[in-house]
Amino acid sequence: MNNKDKVMGRELANSKLIHASEVVLEPGKKTIMHTHPAHFYYALTDVNLKVSYQDGKVEMYKMKAGESGISEPERPHTTQNIGSKTAKFLIVELKEHPYKAPKLKK
Repeated sequence: MNNKDKVMGRELANSKLIHASEVVLEPGKKTIMHTHPAHFYYALTDVNLKVSYQDGKVEMYKMKAGESGISEPERPHTTQNIGSKTAKFLIVELKEHPYKAPKLKK
């Protein structure tokens, strides 16, 4: 998650290619305002989330443990656990890939 402050989670990996975090939100808890580059997400538990964007738009997300997806870059938002149980999920953010493929020879 792009923010100089720590968001509720634990960094699992950080390299030139990816940044991976386990996010843990207790019921009712909310992250600080943050953004994401393109990323993969994976629900470790059932989650019921409210995502509030800086521009006022609100989206709700329900996922079962084991569900996953891929997202385009995200604009500034907060994420709140509106469920009755702790929400745990992984986020693997993609960084710009430093490798440039050579042109194919004909």
